[in-house]
Amino acid sequence: MSNLTIAIIQHHPAEGAGRIADWASIEGHTLVHFMAPNNCLPRLDEIDGLIILGGPMDVVDSPCWMQAELALINQAVQRNMPILGICLGAQLLASTLGASLSPLKKPELGWQRVLFDNNQLLQVPQWHYQGFNFTDAVVTITASSSLWPQQMFHHQRQVGVQFHPEWDTAQIVQLQLAFGDDCPFNNNDGQMLSAQLQLDTWLNNLLNRMFT
Repeated sequence: MSNLTIAIIQHHPAEGAGRIADWASIEGHTLVHFMAPNNCLPRLDEIDGLIILGGPMDVVDSPCWMQAELALINQAVQRNMPILGICLGAQLLASTLGASLSPLKKPELGWQRVLFDNNQLLQVPQWHYQGFNFTDAVVTITASSSLWPQQMFHHQRQVGVQFHPEWDTAQIVQLQLAFGDDCPFNNNDGQMLSAQLQLDTWLNNLLNRMFT
């Protein structure tokens, strides 16, 4: 497929597409942005795929706008549409697929190691206090960490990742400005340049497999 229209669902103004926008520009795809808490969601007939970003809210809170978003995700899964869910987006997708959500004994904050099923090890940005928990074989778990065993899952054409591969350096600066001292990244994170380059390659490969 080429020249796709992909909906980006956001949950906070400071949590944008990051390096996903660079990938879309290179590949010639169109990203259309929607802010779910503003009751703004795409029409599935008008898009070729979904990317659902993170946010500071919890799925368990389930406000009306989130219920509408969950219904949209369920419809997209029923159509077997390509969906990438990231952090909160992954938790929403996981909940739609029957997973439970559990508080972490210790939150994953800042740069953390994630191990993939091909034995690849990446340093990734993390900022979450809950994790999804699948107890049956409806999905394939493809990554884990020392603090939470389910970091990434595949289901048909849908993928959920608990970490933030889209957060490039510029996006992390936006988070620092928006959340101040609550943001788990500091000015020393410039030392993670090599990790950012590895993330760039990893995410581009994933997006190309999913959306091209």
